[in-house]
Amino acid sequence: MRIMWERDLVLVDRALQGNTRAFDALVKRHEKCVYDLACRMTRDPDVAEDMTVEVFLEAYQSLSKFRGSSRLGTWLHRITVNVCLQHLRRQKARRQIEEIPLDDQLLASFTDPADELAQRELVHHAMQALHKLPSPQRTALVLFYVKGLSQSEIAELLGVPRNTVKTRIFYGTKTLRRQMEADGIALQDGGRSRMAVSLNA
Repeated sequence: MRIMWERDLVLVDRALQGNTRAFDALVKRHEKCVYDLACRMTRDPDVAEDMTVEVFLEAYQSLSKFRGSSRLGTWLHRITVNVCLQHLRRQKARRQIEEIPLDDQLLASFTDPADELAQRELVHHAMQALHKLPSPQRTALVLFYVKGLSQSEIAELLGVPRNTVKTRIFYGTKTLRRQMEADGIALQDGGRSRMAVSLNA
């Protein structure tokens, strides 16, 4: 085991000097253990393969932080656990989002029973337009307009860059507005609050 540890240290040092073959050798030495752990955590062989790639990508980017005070396998174990936990949290969040009863949630926000019929019609058209959007845009709009999360909070929840969230909201809102106007419902410009009113009418 000590020989393997020492060999890992030599390969790490070479990889830090720009030797890509050295890092490839590290991957070959440890990828099975990383994959097996990812497979146990995700219970999905295909996802475990993706997680394995992500683990070694993160390991490559963080290799300078490896001090050699522990075995490389232990260090990779910690990265694997963190990567898989992040994935599982994102999956759980997505499932919760998909299970949101949008129609009931939106209709429950009525404040004036006298306008209920008109508001139901608005919600009906909004829901039709919303469900036509690609899933990433639909999720971003629900979290932003309905749940009231900030772009940074959405990015953290979904595990994507903030600019990606910003783009999804921008194009999702633009498409939603166009689809509703095609149904004869003109929405005035008014930023986030105006669109939120339309989705929460």
